[in-house]
Amino acid sequence: MSKKVLIQAALLLLLFFPLSALSAITLDEALQAGRANNLSLTSTAIDVNAAKRDVDTSWNLFIPSLSLSLSNAGGGPVFNAGTTAFGVSTAQNQGLSVGLSVSLTLNPAVKNQMDSYRLGYQIQQVTYEQAKAEVERTITKLFYYLLMEEQNIGVQQANLELAQKQYEEVQLKFEQGFASELEVLSSQLAAERLKPSLQQAKNQYASNLLSLKAMLGMELDQELVVEGEIPSLIKELEVQDLKEYLEKSYSIALLDLNIAQLKTTKELNSKQALLPSLSLSGSYDLSFWNDSYSNDFSDSASYSIGVRIPLDGFIPNSRTKVGLAKLDDSVQKLALQRQQAVKQLEVSVVGQVQSLNMLASQAELATQSLELTEKVYIMNHIQYESGYIGRVALEEARNNLLGARQQVLALQFQYVSSLIDLIYDLNIQHEYRTKELI
Repeated sequence: MSKKVLIQAALLLLLFFPLSALSAITLDEALQAGRANNLSLTSTAIDVNAAKRDVDTSWNLFIPSLSLSLSNAGGGPVFNAGTTAFGVSTAQNQGLSVGLSVSLTLNPAVKNQMDSYRLGYQIQQVTYEQAKAEVERTITKLFYYLLMEEQNIGVQQANLELAQKQYEEVQLKFEQGFASELEVLSSQLAAERLKPSLQQAKNQYASNLLSLKAMLGMELDQELVVEGEIPSLIKELEVQDLKEYLEKSYSIALLDLNIAQLKTTKELNSKQALLPSLSLSGSYDLSFWNDSYSNDFSDSASYSIGVRIPLDGFIPNSRTKVGLAKLDDSVQKLALQRQQAVKQLEVSVVGQVQSLNMLASQAELATQSLELTEKVYIMNHIQYESGYIGRVALEEARNNLLGARQQVLALQFQYVSSLIDLIYDLNIQHEYRTKELI
């Protein structure tokens, strides 16, 4: 077998990454686990359930206020009894009284209160979806980082093994008298210099793996291995194709809902302050053992119907008028904030697309450079074996090969990370789920 074939076989180690014997988790499984077990997401779900309870029980606005009272009263002389036309006053017990009262106030603002509950529920739903998207974004970025860091560790490990193998070859040549001691030491030093960066990469991998476990709600000592493929790069993204998704952003949707809720609050306050209210009330009382009456039992009932018309809201510059004006100001400010948010998001999308297209071009050039670097290394190794170049030139070629491979991985991760941010900012991750990312 020729030396060139052997060298090419050794270079394949740079692209070979052994699979772990541990059970692996795919991105879909990781996202599902994150949605089910993430603690912050579970906390947000409580707010959603509370808002839904407000909507489901909004009919209780029409339940009247009920109260039940129980009393006993009496009185009599302490030191000197008074005398009346009926004789000397004595102690009297007014008996036991039991009363039930009912009251209900109706105002046209009740409908706005129910609308406010529905809007509050929608806000909590969007807030939950936004929080879920952030969890998915973080999990997805961590997942692809781990995939690429696995490849980086594999590249560095293969490069270290190649350096150690070359050190052993130089050691053997030294023993045979074909290499100097300086070459042996230089070869050994070159192999040792690769170990710190490899260990650093392993530490970073372990740290981010712990972060992923925490996001998935797993025990930190539980074994976890990610399994998947790195998404391919999109050659050219068009800004015009993405502008239509600006309105789908969760941040914009929340602003729209907050504006609607503020308008509902203003209308609610306006109706409460300016429109009449109908008040209904009734009571039923029972009295037992009253010394003032000859019978042991008596009862009575009463009712009241009234209309209250507020007038202070019609006075110019009254507190009511000023309060409603402040709500108008808040609505206008939120509307301006929404316009600004849309413009900032559009600027951000343009910048992200330009950055992605630039990264795609750089990654394509880096891949071409890697192919050339591999050929250069093979030629340098052949020339070294033939005695045309020295050990330093060969080590430089190997280091260039390692750097080229790491550059490709780094650009791929930057591209994938930026693409993930873009699609989650625009809330179009579900449309890309079956395309570039998942």
